[in-house]
Amino acid sequence: MPTFQGSTIQKAIETGLKQLGLPRDAVSVQVVQENKNGFLGLMRKPAIVNLKPLEPPADPPDPKSGEDAAAGKSKPSKFAVALTDSAGKKIASAFNDITTKKRDNQTALAMVQSYLEDITSGMGIKTQVSSERQGNTVTFQLKTDEEGLLIGKHGKIINAIQYLAQTEFNHYAKSKWTIMLDVGDYRERRQDTVKRLAERTAREVLATGKAIYLDPMPSFERKAIHTTLADNQYVDTHSEGVDPRRYVVVTPKRP
Repeated sequence: MPTFQGSTIQKAIETGLKQLGLPRDAVSVQVVQENKNGFLGLMRKPAIVNLKPLEPPADPPDPKSGEDAAAGKSKPSKFAVALTDSAGKKIASAFNDITTKKRDNQTALAMVQSYLEDITSGMGIKTQVSSERQGNTVTFQLKTDEEGLLIGKHGKIINAIQYLAQTEFNHYAKSKWTIMLDVGDYRERRQDTVKRLAERTAREVLATGKAIYLDPMPSFERKAIHTTLADNQYVDTHSEGVDPRRYVVVTPKRP
């Protein structure tokens, strides 16, 4: 069943009807997700709907139709006729194009770049966006004179945007690539900070004998915590929760 998006449910339906070439009363609508504006566009969600063409209605037998009536046959409705001629072929072609449309990595990257330009503009932050791919990781560099506003406290803003950018990429891409956002040399500086945080947390856990729950982090930062403390003989680490609120727990190692 084809899926369509829009800023509202009505716009999503209109987009689908336009692509399918069908009137509103010729489809059934299933709302997959309602639209949410979020805060500053950071957690915005489009409306998503499924559109399914209705079965063409059958006309009752016409007693005045001679041989057709005797055979129990009915005249086809105008809607049914439409499905058997060029209009029907057009609908079938539209469905085929939508359901068999190939995912494309370059298109997905273009969508991410456009999204990043839109969201930073909406935040009132003048930003230049560029990207570079290394293996399965694509880093989008956001160049701005207002780095602090874009990064946020402990990277919460840039991490939220990065999570949504990854979701946007996954929706259109063929491959499973990792999307990384960076502002200046923030990620490099942050990695050093995370390692120091891991070591400091381990010392505190050892001193108190109690587990410590760290703030939610993106996967690569959680990995840095696990890696830093992997050989520590006094503490263990594991992750809990669901992205983007997944976090690391540092606990005393069991004897």
